Amino acid sequence: MAGLGAMSVLVVPTSGLALQRRRDVVWPGAGRAAVSLTYDDGLDSQLDNAAPQLEALGLKATFFVTGENMDARVKDWVALAGRGHEIADHTVSHPCELGAYSERGFQRQELGAMERYLNDHFGVSHARTFAYPCGLTDLGTGSPARRRARYRDLMRADFTAARTVEGDPNDPRRLSRDRYRLHAFEPTYDHDETGLAMDYVGKAIAKGGWAILVFHEVIEKRLGEGDTSTATHGAIVKWIAAAPVWCAPMSAVLAHIERA
Repeated sequence: MAGLGAMSVLVVPTSGLALQRRRDVVWPGAGRAAVSLTYDDGLDSQLDNAAPQLEALGLKATFFVTGENMDARVKDWVALAGRGHEIADHTVSHPCELGAYSERGFQRQELGAMERYLNDHFGVSHARTFAYPCGLTDLGTGSPARRRARYRDLMRADFTAARTVEGDPNDPRRLSRDRYRLHAFEPTYDHDETGLAMDYVGKAIAKGGWAILVFHEVIEKRLGEGDTSTATHGAIVKWIAAAPVWCAPMSAVLAHIERA
């Protein structure tokens, strides 16, 4: 009996370690974390300033576009997608007041209409991602839990994942639980500086996680809230290109986690 007891002590920890290794995600290229650079609203400055800086470093990003903003330059957005960037859904009109919408009305006016637009110009996708306009994750009336559930139900019907604008870097082992409330961070929304982005990615590196960064206007000189100067943006993406991370669009990271 003593021999069996000793054997069980050895076997249980070993199998537990093996299980932990299977759960851990190994990032491509020996990366210690994953990073997705995301850009909201479909803005001209992203085509003219952000994309060239990314492409000079060989980086690909996710662009969450709105129909109203991108339509005038849709050919340029199609060309951007052809160069390996992800084009994703941010609704038709970027509504930030959601209390008056019914589930059916929001789906018809903002989600369904935008998905048809994207399908027409970029091809049908079964792995399209979504970013909540204004970071709001509740829809319509009722209790907070009901409003959140209503929006989440729409996400599950149309998208493979949805991104917020808050929270620490994502734990890839929690994807099945968190995929419609993926955490993200707007490092330059309040201050035009590099440090906050580096600190956030550093947290992901420390835990082998997935950092999603959010940018809006990328212009020569910051004019107000949400803007990033081209100098700051360039410094951030240059640092990420040299960091021990795998930088890829959101859909690519999702697919990798699911295969792991």
